[in-house]
Amino acid sequence: MREFFKRVVFCVAVCLVSPLGLSERAARLLLKRDVWFRSHGQLLGLIPGKTGWYLRNAYYWMTLKSCPPDCCFAFGSAFTHSSAIVGHRVYIGVYSRVGLASLGDDALIGDNVHILSGKHQHSFADRERRIWDQPQLFTRIYVGSNCWVGTNSVVMDNIGDNSVIGASSVVTRPIPDNMIAAGNPARFLRPRPGEVRELEPESSMLALVD
Repeated sequence: MREFFKRVVFCVAVCLVSPLGLSERAARLLLKRDVWFRSHGQLLGLIPGKTGWYLRNAYYWMTLKSCPPDCCFAFGSAFTHSSAIVGHRVYIGVYSRVGLASLGDDALIGDNVHILSGKHQHSFADRERRIWDQPQLFTRIYVGSNCWVGTNSVVMDNIGDNSVIGASSVVTRPIPDNMIAAGNPARFLRPRPGEVRELEPESSMLALVD
């Protein structure tokens, strides 16, 4: 009965956001690019409570490359690229931003997390031109299934399945499966319990996983 009720509420949410979703999809067909996608996402991000959860999920179900109806996008969260792919039961925390990324099933993204579109979004090689005017390079970032990315982290490289990233970490190199990592830049601390793996010696550090 509970699942049936959720489906009914989701259908109502789709009806409510359909003017936004359909207008964005129609504009893309004409202009071959995102038009109001970011603006719509920012607007819907301001709606509090479960109402906002359902409306955001419904809108991104209509406009992302892939987004199932069983996700939760908290207050203030938003996507910046419609080519993002979201797996089942993904949670994205308060004020988090997701760029060109693929999020695996059951990924848990904490508050104020920024998943960028790779390490080299902005070129700055030409001193004679503004950075704003120089070429941009977007690279898809993969966050594996059943990952936990702690609060205030910045992700610029891939994270393997079942891995945990400590709060306030900066991921600048790939994180393997089943690994706990933290720091700036993020370093491997240890495998998750049950995973046997040889690690390179690391200097001692304390990390709180949010």
